[in-house]
Amino acid sequence: MYNSDVLPYKRIGKKEENINTQKDNLRFILNVFVFTILGFIIGRAEIFENLLPFGVAYFAVLIMFRRRYFIAGLGIYLGILSLNNVNSFKYLGVFILILFLEAIFKVKQKDVFKVALITFAALFLAGLLYSSIYGFLFFDIMMTFYESITAMLLVFIFNQAISLLNSTNRRVISNEELISLCIMIGITILGLNNIKIWKINLSSTMGIFVILLSSYLGGIGVGTSVGTTIGLIGSLSLFQAPSAVGLYGFAGLLSGSMKKLNRLGITIGFIIAFVIMTFYVNASTQMLINPYDIIFASAVFLVVPADYMNKLSYLIKGNKNLSERKYNEKLKEVVTDKLIEYSQVFDELGKSFKKSNEKIIAHKDVSYLFEEIANKICTNCERYRICWDKEFYFTYKSMFEIVECLESSGNIESNKLYKRCVRFPELLNCTKHNLQIYKIDMQWRERLKDARGIVSNQLKGISEAISNMAEDISMNITFKDDLEQHIMVELDKLNIAVEDVIVYDIGDGNINIKIYKKACYAAKECERKIIPAISEIMGERYERKDVICSIDSKGRCTLNLTKAESYQVSTGISKVNKDANKVSGDAYSFIELEGGKYMAALSDGMGFGYRAASESGTTISLLERFIEAGFNKNLIIQTLNSILALRSAEEMFSTVDITFIDLFTGNAEFIKIGASATFIKSSDNVDIIESSSLPIGILEDVEADIHERKLKDGDFVILATDGVLDCFEGDKETAISKFIKGIESRNPQDIAEIIIKKCLELCNNTPKDDMTVLVIKIWKKLK
Repeated sequence: MYNSDVLPYKRIGKKEENINTQKDNLRFILNVFVFTILGFIIGRAEIFENLLPFGVAYFAVLIMFRRRYFIAGLGIYLGILSLNNVNSFKYLGVFILILFLEAIFKVKQKDVFKVALITFAALFLAGLLYSSIYGFLFFDIMMTFYESITAMLLVFIFNQAISLLNSTNRRVISNEELISLCIMIGITILGLNNIKIWKINLSSTMGIFVILLSSYLGGIGVGTSVGTTIGLIGSLSLFQAPSAVGLYGFAGLLSGSMKKLNRLGITIGFIIAFVIMTFYVNASTQMLINPYDIIFASAVFLVVPADYMNKLSYLIKGNKNLSERKYNEKLKEVVTDKLIEYSQVFDELGKSFKKSNEKIIAHKDVSYLFEEIANKICTNCERYRICWDKEFYFTYKSMFEIVECLESSGNIESNKLYKRCVRFPELLNCTKHNLQIYKIDMQWRERLKDARGIVSNQLKGISEAISNMAEDISMNITFKDDLEQHIMVELDKLNIAVEDVIVYDIGDGNINIKIYKKACYAAKECERKIIPAISEIMGERYERKDVICSIDSKGRCTLNLTKAESYQVSTGISKVNKDANKVSGDAYSFIELEGGKYMAALSDGMGFGYRAASESGTTISLLERFIEAGFNKNLIIQTLNSILALRSAEEMFSTVDITFIDLFTGNAEFIKIGASATFIKSSDNVDIIESSSLPIGILEDVEADIHERKLKDGDFVILATDGVLDCFEGDKETAISKFIKGIESRNPQDIAEIIIKKCLELCNNTPKDDMTVLVIKIWKKLK
């Protein structure tokens, strides 16, 4: 008997859930601790000696992010209590009122404007109540209004800064977040005023450290700006003299200029600036800044680990690169794709001429000449079967010898047919005549072959030239830089890692978004995370342009997003060949284009079989290339007409029936060149669109019939070749429209098959021509 060990059952999912809960609780406790310490410092920041808008705004934003952060309000209130000559009860009432109002109005994290209004209302009402107790003074009301407005504006600034501090693993920060964080640091420095540890003033020490750090990260410009800002904040709060603005600004300038000497050089630059300004302002050795503050700040700046400095530098520089990305890279992504499409158009044209050139000589060879002579002279001869059946090889060889004699002026009488053929004089004369025609025909065909070869080579050269231009071309394209930055920051907030975002307008307000990210290898991160996030960021639904993920040479996934269209289409096709053993002379295409456009096209080549299929197939293939490359519609029609006229020495033409549908508006454009009528089936009517123009490829210039219609939800557009209409008697268009009106099916494929089935019944299953029906259904998308 075998023993089997049964492993104990483990609730892995429950265990992971508990671990995640513990991590979240630990992160919350850490955030509360950090926000409480910051709250204590910011709560002490005051302007005009007794106005405290900073702590109020800070508390309102914390409650907006999470109700449980009200604990951090204790730190803010303790900071207020540490100040002298401040009515702490007023601000305690403000905090309680804000907490109460945010709970009543169910404020969420995105309701920044609502929180700003609540902050203004709470502080202004508390200020009025405070003024009423001690007597209304116009100055007090003005100061209360000023404090309330300041607090309301600070809500927007703290919202950006706290959002950044509250996030984990942030890789990209926006300019707004960076500026808000800098302002918050300045307010923190303001809150550290009059706090000393031994002989060190924390406010001055932190200000010096921030200037040194800014000079290291940003150089002269950033160092000067930050230094001037810190000096200005200190002078506005009345704890520093106005000369501090120039002192700190000059210190930032000189320390930033010595960035090449690394951290030690920056520190020396600051000390030199301090010494110069001390002698310049005081004309003595009396210190403008406590030397202990400079020594301590410099020491901290020098000993900060390099890893932390590098991470901070990467974050700041990443933000800088985000707003200063080179246009060349973005141009290469957008313009190169368009040039490649142009290149493919000309390459297709070149192949078209080359294919027709390969068969130009083989079309009429010497055997064709002999067949013509035999039909004219030998068919009615009594010896026809003997010469061309029993002695075929002898006769064929003798005919070759006659042609050689005529070409070389040899002796005809030596030919074996001279004595055996009873109608030799007639045979000889006919051979001379047809040989002359054959030679002239071959000359023209050779010329046409040479001409087509030249055109093919020229088109191929143009294709290669345009392909090479993709690497060198320069165009002025305006990209949506602000939107690119905003999307990258918002995706980073959602912990969605992307390498780059390109946003550009393709016209008519249609914005394309191209996102580069690491490949997820069928994990479907695009559908689960990125597309919903982009739709929320843009405020309207977006969808991917390409169904299949594309991986570039760098192993990155490229995601193309476009605004979701209002309408959706579905297409049904049904076709029957005239001869079951031959290919159809009808060709069709339906594709989705850029900018929310949809195209369906139907072409009917002259006749049926291979030649008709070749003409219609070429027409549709070139049409697709031209349309995808974005060529003008009139230019496309004229070019197709010229190409079809040149491709064959014989008269060949095709009808062209094109339908363009705008999937945003439902507007449709019908371009018909010699094509059969198009039918639009609505709920209660069938609209007929007819054409009076000649097919393409006949005349030098072609004029197309262009019609416009507004399609509605549930409409059907039905395109058909003339083989379909030929099955109906009398007024064909009216007859088939009545039949279409009676079709109850709402499936485009079923409708196409029902029409073809009816046509076969009318023609007794013997089609007069190739028949093709293309049915398009349009309906509104569900939002």
